[in-house]
Order: sequence, then structure tokens, then C-alpha cells
Amino acid sequence: MNFIKNKKRVILFLFSFLFINQLKPLESSLSYEEDTEIRSIIIGHLYPIFDEIDIKEKLFKKISNLNPNYIFVLGDSKLNDKNVVNYWRNNFGKKVFFAPGNQEIVQGNLDEYFSVVGYKNIVVETPIVRFLVGNSNSHYSELINFIESNTKDKEEKHNILLLHHRIWDDTLTNSRPYSHDKSYYLKDIYPILKKYISTIFAGNSKHQFFFDKKEFRSIGRQNMNNIYWADRVGNINAYSIGTGMGRPKLGFVEIISNKKNEVIIVPHHIQTEFEDPLPINQLVTVPGSVPPTKSKSNNIGAKIESTYSEFKGKLKRSNFYLRYLNFREYLNYYVNMFYFLLGSFITLLVRHILIKRTKLKVLKKIIK
Repeated sequence: MNFIKNKKRVILFLFSFLFINQLKPLESSLSYEEDTEIRSIIIGHLYPIFDEIDIKEKLFKKISNLNPNYIFVLGDSKLNDKNVVNYWRNNFGKKVFFAPGNQEIVQGNLDEYFSVVGYKNIVVETPIVRFLVGNSNSHYSELINFIESNTKDKEEKHNILLLHHRIWDDTLTNSRPYSHDKSYYLKDIYPILKKYISTIFAGNSKHQFFFDKKEFRSIGRQNMNNIYWADRVGNINAYSIGTGMGRPKLGFVEIISNKKNEVIIVPHHIQTEFEDPLPINQLVTVPGSVPPTKSKSNNIGAKIESTYSEFKGKLKRSNFYLRYLNFREYLNYYVNMFYFLLGSFITLLVRHILIKRTKLKVLKKIIK
């Protein structure tokens, strides 16, 4: 009898042991993935396309299929609009976070943005990395305080700074906070960045260096295929990920963070206009670019045409031509400056005359 009981206990024990062992790998696997890999989407400068329903749905479907742990929207994306923020949160819940850009500034402040989003700076802690989502519109002292207060005396891990402006780039600045561009130089914040930050992501438009649509040509040259670019400042990796006008491609990045690498970048885009390869008639070619000849013929006419095209190309690439282009740019600049000063002078003159006339009227009334 005891043998039968013992036999039952042994069978029950073996069954329980096998059952528990079957559960353990599943629990361990889930825990392992959560603790060793974080997948995030980083995107910015979406205001040119966010009202276009078909593009927006295509983008959100793409992000949803990637199924990230976190989504970071880095400014210039109508984030002071409650409907826009709710659209993100209704689709992705608590995994989406925001940073303000200059487009979110209204009447010199972020009050509207704050009332909709609920914060200007926020820290996202994960088992592997710490995401510091900051406000780059502010005075640099506020940015320094945000970084230091959320890293000093905290658990040591890689700190990734996410904000709107390319804070490492001093080629475009403003004199005051809460303007179009940052209001400080890299040297003002570099000591604190060097001490605590390993990676920076900026969500500003690429148009300072690259433009996409012909209608929106800016300072830089055209690059419709650009998704992001990387800079290196000291030991800090700095990435600019902001899209341009979202046409013909809307780019963003997925980053994978694990114990060996705080950032592995996977570029993505959705095609919003045209298909690859992009149409040649949409290109703004570099001066001196010569169309390739399709002819394989060696006849004299083809050779003359080819030689003439190459000569024109070399002429356009010559120092003389480049100096001419520079002179034309400077001339345009000074002509525009002249008209600006002339307009300002006329405005002040009219204002002065109106004020004087008003004073004369008041004086006449007093005399009477």
C-alpha cells in the first residue's frame, strides 16, 4: 500500500517537475528579451504632411508593423495641437513620447504644448539605456540642469539625449531662447554632454544642408534619399533624423539598444511621391553635371557632342564659374539687405511723420 502511495507521489512529482520545466523557458525567454533589447522609433519634422490622411495612415501602419517598445517624436510636428497628440496616443498608448521644436512655440512660449503634452522634458528609464527627452528651445542652463539632475548619482548606463535642434552644430543660432533656432553654442553645454551623454538624436528638418522638393530648395544641395546623417563630437555620436517636406520620401529611424551597443540604427522610409528610381526631371543637378549619352556610336557627330558637353561641364566646374556663382549669391544677399533696410527706413519715416502729425493735432487742441 505504501509502495502504491509512494509510486503515486513519485509520478506526481515527475509530472510537476516536467510541467514546471516547460514553463521556465517561456518565462526566461520573455524576461531575456525585455532585459537585453529595446527597440525605438525616432522621427521628427512631420508638420508638412500630418494633415494628409493617406500619408499619415501609411506611416502609422509602418510603425505599427515594426512594433517598437518606444516612439519618440522630436518636434516640429504640430505637438501643440491636442488632436495630433491624441492621434499618436490613441494609436500607440504610453509608448510614445514628445520633445518640442520651434514649430510648437506660440507667442514666444510652450504653454500650448505643455497643456497638451503635459511636460517639456521627460526621462524614460529602461533596463539598458536611459532616454533623456529634452527641450532644446530653452536657455542652455535649463538643458544642463535637466541632463545633470537626471544622470548624476543615478544608476550608470548609457544616456541617450533626444531633442529637436542639432545642438552640436553652431552654424545656425539665434540670439534669444524660444526662437527659430538654438540660442547657445556647443561650448556652453559641451562639458555636461561630454560627462554624461553618449548619443544625441535631433529631429529638426534636414533643410539646412539638404532639400528634397525642387520648390523648397534651401542653402544645401538636393538629396531626396537622405534618411539621417551622423556626426561625431568628441566621443559623442550625433544623429540628425528630421525629415524635410516628407516628399518624395518620409524618413525615420529605428534604433535597437542592447547590452553591447546602446544604438544600432535601422533606417526606414515610406514613399509618398514617385517611386524609385526617382524621376530625373525632379533633380536639381550640380553645376557641371553632364547627361550621360545613351549612344554607343563612335561616329564623329556623337564624339563632337560628347566633347562639347564635357567642355561645358568643365567650364561650370571651373574656379571662374564657381566664383561667379558666389558673387551672384553675395549680390542677391546685399540686394535683399538693401530692400530690407529701405523698407525699414520708409516704415520708420512714415511712423515718425504720423507721430509728428498726431502731436501737432494735440498741440492745436491744447492751444484752442
